[in-house]
Amino acid sequence: MLSLPSKPWKKVRIEAIEGQEYRITFLTQLGDETQFLEAVDDIAASLGAQDRLGQCDWPSRSVLVTTADLSTLKRNLVFASIMIEVE
Repeated sequence: MLSLPSKPWKKVRIEAIEGQEYRITFLTQLGDETQFLEAVDDIAASLGAQDRLGQCDWPSRSVLVTTADLSTLKRNLVFASIMIEVE
């Protein structure tokens, strides 16, 4: 049986930019840039083999991701304790 990690949950919004590029913006307050980069590492660990992590921006609490399979990425984010805001 799979179990979810016991880390605090973070909430994000995913916006389509163009093509297969998406902006993931953290809605949960992150204390500092170190926490933000740790959360970005969690996203990076959730990416598939063909996916790519783009520019990280601490002031806007966002990161660019390129993926051909958004639904799989969303599912993988759950295992990194990242929940997605429903639009």
